[in-house]
Amino acid sequence: MRAQVGDRLVVEGPRDDLPAREGVVIAIRGRDGAPPYRVRWLDDGRETLLYPGPDAHVKPAVSGRGEDVRTDLRPMHTAKRWNVDVVVSEENEDGSVRTLAEARPVSGEWANLRGHGEARKHPEDVDVPEIGDELAVSRALSDLAHKLRQVAADDIVDRTGTPWQPT
Repeated sequence: MRAQVGDRLVVEGPRDDLPAREGVVIAIRGRDGAPPYRVRWLDDGRETLLYPGPDAHVKPAVSGRGEDVRTDLRPMHTAKRWNVDVVVSEENEDGSVRTLAEARPVSGEWANLRGHGEARKHPEDVDVPEIGDELAVSRALSDLAHKLRQVAADDIVDRTGTPWQPT
């Protein structure tokens, strides 16, 4: 098996009812395109060092390769997965229900960020708990989104010296 950076590497599922896994070769550790390969998987964005088995094949990034074909091509598609934990709690006070939500990235450099949301049920309102959950969670996610946008704005200023302008 031979591959070049930018090629797709497909590993067939171990059973017919399981999907194949596809990734982009981002580095070659062997000689002359031989394994092992550093692969960024399209389904979760993770990178692994892969020694392909008989269930793997390469889909060239460029058909009809010649001597003039670049091998430093970046993958056309990358995927990343961000997981966010949302914790919801309720407090009952004098017939009024207060729903609280906290959203936080599970890992990475943003794991210290927190988004908070709250919803209150008036004592005379019909008790439909999922409405409070939905409102509190949406507000927590919105708060987290605003904080992430501010982190991005600060990064832009730090790297360019120019204030961020929303587009």
